[in-house]
Amino acid sequence: MTSGGAEKPMGDTGRTDTDRSKTTDTDALDPGLFARRLEELFRTVPGPNGRAYSAKAIAARSTERGFRLGESYLSQLRSGKAKSPSFRTVEGIAAAFGVDVHYFLEDRAAQRTRDEIDLMRLQADTNVQLAAFRLAGLSSDSVTVVNELIKVLREQQGLPKDPPDVIAAGLSDSKPSADSRLRVVGDNSDD
Repeated sequence: MTSGGAEKPMGDTGRTDTDRSKTTDTDALDPGLFARRLEELFRTVPGPNGRAYSAKAIAARSTERGFRLGESYLSQLRSGKAKSPSFRTVEGIAAAFGVDVHYFLEDRAAQRTRDEIDLMRLQADTNVQLAAFRLAGLSSDSVTVVNELIKVLREQQGLPKDPPDVIAAGLSDSKPSADSRLRVVGDNSDD
């Protein structure tokens, strides 16, 4: 720290004197695991424009939220070259991505965060939003018909009837519905 109480950056790492002096829970963290989870966030969390965040954007978002983070240090963490981030740095990265800090520390929290990321991705997809909004107000029978039609379309495109997230959440109804013979208009595969 400088005499005025402000943190002084160390080199071009983006770390501060305060970061180096703290012992943290992340010291025992598998550095490869941290880098993999950080990379997973970069690959999967959509930014406001629906595209992946850049290291520059995450460093800026972290700093805006009160967690000073340099772009080069973030890149080193992402590649695994830097292996021991301070807990404050981990907090900043988590805040920038909008995820729970425990994502980097615990398997259960990591899975919950992955589920939240999947939901964020779905929410960022305007076609999924439109489909969901159009279901509002329909009778439960009508919603069932739409769901069955979606399953048929997924099968016709070589996809499983239910996405893996639906199955993992236990929301799949593996038994066929009363009318499992729904066909898309123009499909002559059974004729």
